[in-house]
Amino acid sequence: MKIVEVDAHELGILGEAKALQFLERQGFVIVGANYKTKLGEIDIIAIKGKTYHFIEVKTRRGTQFGLGCEAISKKKQLHIKRTAMIYVSDMYQNNVDWDELSFDFIEIYVYNDNTCRIRFIEDAF
Repeated sequence: MKIVEVDAHELGILGEAKALQFLERQGFVIVGANYKTKLGEIDIIAIKGKTYHFIEVKTRRGTQFGLGCEAISKKKQLHIKRTAMIYVSDMYQNNVDWDELSFDFIEIYVYNDNTCRIRFIEDAF
């Protein structure tokens, strides 16, 4: 089955799996996925060095309806940051050592031939 033939929800799940693989190949350690609080959800939480990365993933079947990054409103960014602060608060209680936080974005574009293009934007917001 072609990736482009799956429904939007399944496409999102496949995109997040591709994003996890990409990050691991880049040397990130994945510490969480689909972290939810009453304030929002973070798709992926990863560490590289002493920086915690809070990553939003958007998967698209092309760019005809806009770029993935355009789907992240200021309100969504605020929800991600507030959710990350809850995560950071939990880290303090567990004496987790970290230096920096980064709010990142991964765009995944899937094409008819089942190939995809991944664009990783660090410190996106």
